Amino acid sequence: MGDSHHTLLRPVFNGSLRIEGRPDRLTRFAGTPLLRELDERLGVTSGLAAQLEDPRELHRVQHSQTSLLRSWIYTMAVHRSTETATSDLRFDPALRLAAADGRGLAPLDDDQGLLASQPTFSRLLGALSSPKNLGVLEDAVFDSTARAVHAMNGGKKLEPITLDIDSFPHPVCGHQDGAEYNKHYGGRVFHPLGVMLGETGHWLGLKLRPGNVHTADGATDMLLKLVDKTQAEIADVADVRGDAGFVAGDLLNTLDKRGIRFAFRLPKNGKVLKKLAEDHNRRPPGRPPQEPRTWCEEVDYQAGTWDKSYRVVLVSHERPGELFLHTFFIVTNYPTRVLDSGQVYDHYRERGTMETHIGEHQSVVEGFLSSSNRPKTTINNHPVQKRSKPIDAQAANAAALCLHGLAYNLLNTLRLLAGESGKLMAIYEPSKLHLRRARERLSTARDKRPRRGVGQASDADCVGEDGRDLGPSLEGAASTHACPRSLLINDNSTKTRKPHWGKGGGLPVAH
Repeated sequence: MGDSHHTLLRPVFNGSLRIEGRPDRLTRFAGTPLLRELDERLGVTSGLAAQLEDPRELHRVQHSQTSLLRSWIYTMAVHRSTETATSDLRFDPALRLAAADGRGLAPLDDDQGLLASQPTFSRLLGALSSPKNLGVLEDAVFDSTARAVHAMNGGKKLEPITLDIDSFPHPVCGHQDGAEYNKHYGGRVFHPLGVMLGETGHWLGLKLRPGNVHTADGATDMLLKLVDKTQAEIADVADVRGDAGFVAGDLLNTLDKRGIRFAFRLPKNGKVLKKLAEDHNRRPPGRPPQEPRTWCEEVDYQAGTWDKSYRVVLVSHERPGELFLHTFFIVTNYPTRVLDSGQVYDHYRERGTMETHIGEHQSVVEGFLSSSNRPKTTINNHPVQKRSKPIDAQAANAAALCLHGLAYNLLNTLRLLAGESGKLMAIYEPSKLHLRRARERLSTARDKRPRRGVGQASDADCVGEDGRDLGPSLEGAASTHACPRSLLINDNSTKTRKPHWGKGGGLPVAH
């Protein structure tokens, strides 16, 4: 007599596939069908592919654009680099099932079911670099967030939300088009600009920029466009937060005219601000405490580029054992009756979560932006008879950045659902799960419910409808923890819950 395997999940996108708990390990990334299930119900990849132009000749197409996009995004989500798709991952049975258009076990066919090779992904980037496709990709980043928010909030809009804007470096190898030396970061980089939904940590927009541009370059146009789209589809925008690099220009005046609150840090390089800090750098009376302390006070200040005077809050930090105070300024148009100076400081501090999310994006899903035209004179020792048309390498890298953003948003949605539900497949996790941890659960999650006569947890793996294994024994296991709420297995049943729009959220099937 053998132990009966417990079915953890039967994906909707492929009824011939089920994920069950068993002690042996059959695939490294058996959790990728859960990514496909989440993606399928949100309709992110399918909706994106329907809007993209495909310049290929149909009679020569082996991999559809939809399957190529899935392969790219899922590979970024579970392994960070699409280069791995050309080696072991293109043979991985779970990833092949997750990325394929076909159902049943046809994706496991040795001749037709392999994932695309590296040259195919390069040609995909070339196709996505066209002006129309690049615009569609940039809109898809916002669309993926809107779909996730609607699904998690029962199809309703959120309460007024906060937008965080920031830039970050993207190091490059070699001399990529658009990569320039940036003195602040001390190297050749791209300098992307991003806007994030403060309440959930999803990217609303990503824009690739040359490495030597100013932090606020293009920020006003990008932010106002996203404010309009956010108010139309997600929620009213309560305020915008950013660091000192975005104070330059007319961004503050524009936001104030539109009635949008803001809180930005002011740069320290102004002589007037330094003088103001010196005049107010006075410690409170009494013996200095043994613990750090912070206090805030308001000062009168108006920059030359401001149409009017805004509230400026001086924040002073005192650290034990240090002679001088640490100070910085925050400019805001919040009325005092809404937020006092201490509350302005507390609200601005919450912007640090965006920097945490950017760090997750860079360390977990951000791959290489290495598209570059390298003309060849020979192929297999034979002269090139016909040269292909050079691509816009910087536009190709911009398209890759948007795909990275889609992979991040998908993982972030998975992370939020896991933390919000509290218990997935009897696996307990903190409410704020790190993105790296969420990705690890796609490979190492286990079904920890005790079984009769079995005292140990077993891993989850993919098997076919007929019960046969879908791959060789490899390191890793499946993710049950990553399952969205509408995919949860009831503790008293092996059936999946039906998707719904009712109270408490749930992911609807996209049409």
